[in-house]
Amino acid sequence: MIRGFTIPTGHDRILAAVEAETRPVDVQALDRKLALKERDGGADRVILLLADTRHNRALVAGPGASLRHRFPLDGRRALELLAAGVDPGMNALVLI
Repeated sequence: MIRGFTIPTGHDRILAAVEAETRPVDVQALDRKLALKERDGGADRVILLLADTRHNRALVAGPGASLRHRFPLDGRRALELLAAGVDPGMNALVLI
């Protein structure tokens, strides 16, 4: 979990859950797990970190394309905002 983001309204109560996966296979199971983490953990944002592998790039481009709807923020932009300590404003998928 990441806390203490700087956001425009001045509140610092934004909470981001981070989930790292090396080689997900079942996109629906991953989506359910992330939804539970978001709901049960009280997270405002979820940042999904995927290993930047051929398998994961193919997964995101193919059967996991729906992940892009759930995690609309580009990974590079998400990393820039996180490095600056700024709330990314939405869920993000980061290939790293």
